[in-house]
Amino acid sequence: MIQEKLSRFINNENRPDFRSYSLESVLMLLDRFGNPHRSLRMIHIAGTNGKGSVAHMLHDIFSHAGYAAGRYTSPHLLDINERIAIHDEHIQDGELERYIDDIIGLADSDRSLRPTYFDILTVCALRHFSDRRVDIAVIETGLGGRLDSTNVITPLVSVITDISMDHTHILGNTLEAITREKAGIIKNGVPVVTSNTSADVNEILASHARVRQADFYALGRDFTTENIVELENGFRYDYRLAGKPPQQIIGLEVSHPMGRQVANSSLAVTASIIARSYFQSLTDDAIREGMKNFNAPGRFQVLSRDPVVVVYDPAHNRAAMHEMAKLASKKFNLRNLTLVITLMKDKDIGGIMKVLEEHGMKGIYFILTDPRCHRPRPGDHPRVIKDIITADETELHRRLDRMIAQDTVFFFIGSFRLYGTAQHYAHHHRRS
Repeated sequence: MIQEKLSRFINNENRPDFRSYSLESVLMLLDRFGNPHRSLRMIHIAGTNGKGSVAHMLHDIFSHAGYAAGRYTSPHLLDINERIAIHDEHIQDGELERYIDDIIGLADSDRSLRPTYFDILTVCALRHFSDRRVDIAVIETGLGGRLDSTNVITPLVSVITDISMDHTHILGNTLEAITREKAGIIKNGVPVVTSNTSADVNEILASHARVRQADFYALGRDFTTENIVELENGFRYDYRLAGKPPQQIIGLEVSHPMGRQVANSSLAVTASIIARSYFQSLTDDAIREGMKNFNAPGRFQVLSRDPVVVVYDPAHNRAAMHEMAKLASKKFNLRNLTLVITLMKDKDIGGIMKVLEEHGMKGIYFILTDPRCHRPRPGDHPRVIKDIITADETELHRRLDRMIAQDTVFFFIGSFRLYGTAQHYAHHHRRS
């Protein structure tokens, strides 16, 4: 019912006129509802890869410190309610539907309001967090930054994760253009934290920060991750933040096997330390416990181990795919690993396939019913795509079952929309 109501509204990433998009509808809607965002303390996150992980980390840190923490992320894995959560409890159907109905009623009576799908969900999230009086709301951008529906807020801290090539048809076809779009979340006087280590990217971000008189913190310059030790299922490292006085947390652990989560966690830690002046209970111990118990569903998630290993990750650009390929080759014998891959049409298909080919990874391309799904032709990328299955999970299960041998690993990758398919296959074996 909720998806049906939202289906009449265009998604921002599908707008042919995205560059002329305005935040006016979001601001008008928020004004009609009493500007709920103005009562909230928030942290805003933009970037290409790692936004969701950092959002979950910050949520976990604040929760362990005893604060009521809201989290707004996208896209969802299974249910749209996942996007709006407080203490990991997703918004209830009835509450979300009521917020949506309120917005649709206004939009139907006032044609000057032309909200998008993401505009509506953003307003719902901000109303929910205000109604529930959360202590902190962690807000993840959906697309870009400057013109993202969430860019109506004034946060305590702005966080910008790694920036790489993605959504080039909307954000621009150079790293510099994409960076300028992400830098659009930087606000006057609001500290900015980034994990980018590219000098060109950081110069653009720092330039935007200088114009807005915002303190700028960069990984490797202002804060560092040192003495990194790989653990059985994560990493331990020493965190240091320059300043007067300098600050450090020795032996900080992050419970995730992906190496990039060390940098992501350092962003969450830095943002937390900056926000301490508003949250006295945000101690080193709270940060330590929040990071140690970090859990982000769908990020290199092992869904099943017996009788076959089933792994899922949403990596859908070259940088993320390269990271996942390296991790998979470290964790598993690639000779026993078969990909199940799905990509959306707007992705760098050729670049992603080249990365997979370089790592010797191959498997089945699964075409979803989603019209945005890329549909390869037989013979496309033959060193990676060994078979194509169209929208038939039963056939996919049969094909994969025939491939099971000792130490077999099936790695579902390429889109958030593939998560349900991966779960269905894992559950198929639990029922067997």
